[in-house]
Amino acid sequence: MELTVDQALQQGIAAHKEGKLQDAERLYRAILQAQPNHPDANHNLGVWAVAVGRPLEAIPLFKLALETNSQREQFWLSYIDALIKVERLDEAKRVLVEGKRSGVSLDKLDALNQRLSGRLSGAEPPQDQLNHLLEHYKAGKLEKAEEFAKLLTQQFPKHPFGWKVLGAVYQQTGRLGESLAAKQKSVELSPQDAEAHSNLGNTLQELGRLEEAEASLRQAIALKPDYAEAHNNLGNTLQALGSLDEAEASLRQAIALKPDYAEAHNNLGNTLQELGRLDDAEASYRKAIALKPDNAKTHSNLGVTLQELGRLDDAEASYRKAIALKPDFADPHLNLCETLEQTNAVDTLLLTLEDAKKKTHTMKADFLYYRALASARKERYAEADTLVSQITEDEVTKIRKAPYYKLVGDLRHNNQDYDAAFFAYKNSNQAVKAELEYQRLEKEADRYFEVQRNKAQKLAELSMGSPYPKRLSSDARQPTFLVGFPRSGTTLLDTILRTHSKISIVEERPMLAEMHSALGDLQEVSDIEFIDEHDLSVASNAYREELARHTNWPNEPLVIDKLPLNLVHAPLIYQVFPEAKFILALRHPFDCTMSCWMQRFKLNNAMANMVDLDRIVDFYCVAMDIFHLSHKRYGLDVHRIRYEDLIEDFEAETASVLRFLGLDWEPNLVNYQATALARRSIGTPSHSQVIKPIYKTASYRWKHYEKHLEKYKSQLAPWFEEYGY
Repeated sequence: MELTVDQALQQGIAAHKEGKLQDAERLYRAILQAQPNHPDANHNLGVWAVAVGRPLEAIPLFKLALETNSQREQFWLSYIDALIKVERLDEAKRVLVEGKRSGVSLDKLDALNQRLSGRLSGAEPPQDQLNHLLEHYKAGKLEKAEEFAKLLTQQFPKHPFGWKVLGAVYQQTGRLGESLAAKQKSVELSPQDAEAHSNLGNTLQELGRLEEAEASLRQAIALKPDYAEAHNNLGNTLQALGSLDEAEASLRQAIALKPDYAEAHNNLGNTLQELGRLDDAEASYRKAIALKPDNAKTHSNLGVTLQELGRLDDAEASYRKAIALKPDFADPHLNLCETLEQTNAVDTLLLTLEDAKKKTHTMKADFLYYRALASARKERYAEADTLVSQITEDEVTKIRKAPYYKLVGDLRHNNQDYDAAFFAYKNSNQAVKAELEYQRLEKEADRYFEVQRNKAQKLAELSMGSPYPKRLSSDARQPTFLVGFPRSGTTLLDTILRTHSKISIVEERPMLAEMHSALGDLQEVSDIEFIDEHDLSVASNAYREELARHTNWPNEPLVIDKLPLNLVHAPLIYQVFPEAKFILALRHPFDCTMSCWMQRFKLNNAMANMVDLDRIVDFYCVAMDIFHLSHKRYGLDVHRIRYEDLIEDFEAETASVLRFLGLDWEPNLVNYQATALARRSIGTPSHSQVIKPIYKTASYRWKHYEKHLEKYKSQLAPWFEEYGY
């Protein structure tokens, strides 16, 4: 089917905007072959010619466009600009006068008139002076470049180049306010300069004026659609705005225009990491490193992704490579500190902090935070208090604000200043709410919560009707699930049980997510209860295939799937694995909910519900309702174990769980801390606790905060009774 002229024009404009200049040229020329006087096609082909460095070819195209339609202001501006570019100054002056008479905006003509006047009067700076300035700037001699740029702006205040370089120097030396003024002047003097608009966008972004930055960068791209740097900068700005899909598209466009653009590959990795596509992010970072191996920032970013993937040795190697390349670069030092703390390598963390102190002198508040955290981990609390007192809160970077306030809360709690501790934990959660990641997830978290609440309500309705028929399975090998509301002691149980020679535990892996996905993410209980045998087989296979990626299934004697919030998926688990066993970890509902509020979780749709105490209590009630009603409706095989009982009588409670699993006691279970210490990574907030001997201070901790919890007592009362509290 042949395109109409209008369709061809729209496709040409779209290709032009996307930087697909060959496609745009082909479409514009096709239109002109059919309609030689088509004004838009002539004008746009002229814009293309200027963009590819052939302004002479643009002149007749702009002229014909203007003769065909003199009412289009942009036709005048493009024609005059091209005439100036090719030094046809008298002709440009004549057309500018005609434009004024035709009603073209004087503001828009003024910049062109200033350029033209400068050319005609010889008031333009000598090329040697421009080259001299540029050489100093490119050589990194910023003091001299600033001196020459200021001189140029004084001698030729209407020439944009001096302002452009001055703005760049100011930005590189951290004087953002002065940079902004200089770059705004550059844009004012040269409104058709795509680079000037892009530079202005960069400064606006750094100042946090993201919407204005986006507008400047989009203007740069409108002026020069194949401007890879502007697409890259726009991608960064969109990422900062939380528009991650648009950011990815912009960065991929930058790479399409300039495949060897290492910075764009790095920035694409940042966006993909925020989107949770960690394997893709790793690939982007590795491409950036292949193109530019000495970029410390990319090595550090790769380390963050590898850490998220659980490849901690690789992450540490990336951070150390970044430090070797740029010893004074604070980020990899701090990222390495985080990895070492999470892996309980506190002694190495202290050595790393001493090494960083010699090499880098920025982000001092963040380094003090890690020193205080390490001291607290060593139980040197007075020292930790002293270090925290030296931190200026406003100087802690945004990504460490929440853990900083949590540490303050923990120290105040240790000092028995419970009101101050409560206030600090509240600040920690406020800091989480201020993070872009939380804001991006907030609506999804609300949607997740509503899905679970509806599930609980439906199960309650069904419980009033006839009992659900018992399902049987021909598969004797069914997984066991370790579940419970977060902070109920599942990580402690995990560590104890994995010490047993016949137990393999898979910690927080996406087997159930794969099973859900195979079924089209069913959420309604009525849909789940009517899954046919074929789909149940598909779901079971999806679960087992993912399980085989993380353990030696089916050759392990007993596999436990540990993910606390799998308890809300009990209806689906029962349908696929009707004879599965459940270990339900319990803790006093107040301790459980308060501990969630005091903790800093890695956010996702579920865990973003763990920031507001009201929501946490609601979520607790909904989650426990789902499991309790599922237990009754489906006759689940459940063993309850209370955290408080486990720490009071470790051997008896552990032996009880083992009997439920059909296993015997093993003496090495009492040395479970050795199992925790031997693990390189424990992927939960309890990583620092399970390496310690059994301690009782976490039991009934809620009593110190009872006045803040009074309003929740009636809501949680049914669960106090149900679980014997």
